[in-house]
Amino acid sequence: MGDHHLHSPPPSPDVDYISNLHDSLLLHILCFLSTHDSVRTSVLARRWRSLWASVPTIVFDYYDFHPEAVSRADEIIHQFVASRRNSSAVFSLSINLSHVCPGAWIDYAKSHGVQSVALCLCYYPLQSPIFDTLFNCPSLVVLNLQFDEDWPRVDIPPECIALSNLKTLSLTLGVFSEESMRMLLACCLNLQDLRLDLTECYDAAIEIALPKLRTLLLTSTLSKTHINCPILESLCIGGSSFLEEFHAYVPSLFYLHFGPLRWCHPLFSSLCNAAELGISLVSLPADLEEHLSIIESFKFFHKIQKFKVHLHLRYEFTMQLLFLFLLEIPDLHTLHLMDETYEEEPFSPFSLIDDGWREFLQIMPSRSFNNLKLVLVQIQSESARSTILEMLSEKVQEWDRVVVRYSEFGGE
Repeated sequence: MGDHHLHSPPPSPDVDYISNLHDSLLLHILCFLSTHDSVRTSVLARRWRSLWASVPTIVFDYYDFHPEAVSRADEIIHQFVASRRNSSAVFSLSINLSHVCPGAWIDYAKSHGVQSVALCLCYYPLQSPIFDTLFNCPSLVVLNLQFDEDWPRVDIPPECIALSNLKTLSLTLGVFSEESMRMLLACCLNLQDLRLDLTECYDAAIEIALPKLRTLLLTSTLSKTHINCPILESLCIGGSSFLEEFHAYVPSLFYLHFGPLRWCHPLFSSLCNAAELGISLVSLPADLEEHLSIIESFKFFHKIQKFKVHLHLRYEFTMQLLFLFLLEIPDLHTLHLMDETYEEEPFSPFSLIDDGWREFLQIMPSRSFNNLKLVLVQIQSESARSTILEMLSEKVQEWDRVVVRYSEFGGE
């Protein structure tokens, strides 16, 4: 039997294979387009003429409108909603438009069983009542709310909160009152993923007690924060102000990420079970005393196995801090180094050490990193990259067994 019997004939260029797909598959494909582009497919062929009216996602963005049509966006979207097939479900609603009130769209999506809502809201005097509808939506699974800075403080009536199926919440803090935030989170007992963007004007306490929460991202810590999440696995903290007022009970924590690292004994001692750690050493305090306090915190993370660190290798103390940290994590097997500084001048990591640091480094223990197996390197400067790998090789007895991988920024 010849090989030609084992292969299908080549596709014919005259056959429209996409249009011959089942409606359900075509609708799934259209879900990946904005609503503006989805409607435009109606001109492709008769087969596509009315498909857009049944797409279960509604996505409107400022950039979908011609500048002269932005002022009529509200009217255009109302016409779109009126033209949809009323029997079609709405799984997802996403709106990013200025000076429009999406109350009617939220009502429509809610009446059609919406499961995911993403809104970027500029303040508009008629906006506030939408929360009475939005937070009373038991079908919601994903909610993403972002606000501009002009919003006044909003109170949510307790009887309007019904989010029993919500699993993912992303929210800008600073709009809702402290009591409203407390009630909102208390009603989301099935929440698994939470992101809170803290604005500078938010100075109220934050209490997060969620029995099923697994990931938590805080863009900063600008106020008192209390976390009681027994199965939380991932905690990311973007800023590190007010860490002394940050209290956490997270016995299942696996991954921990800090933005600028600062010393805080009570917090770090409660996070010591983490096996993966990411930190930034790009922005460091100015004096030796603060550096030594950071070094003091390293001992709490002795269980770390994977360590990702964003560096500024031309900063005078970065290399010292990095190696002092590595000395405290003997079980480390994966090290990921990142530095976007691009300079090809000769690199001398210890050239800027003052007398205090020089004396301190003389008593550094010469401990080896014998469990290290993988080093991921994202360092722009070739000289800095070579120097740091040379220093690592001096601390690893079997360096020839360590896998070193290089990666460009934008990839892992």
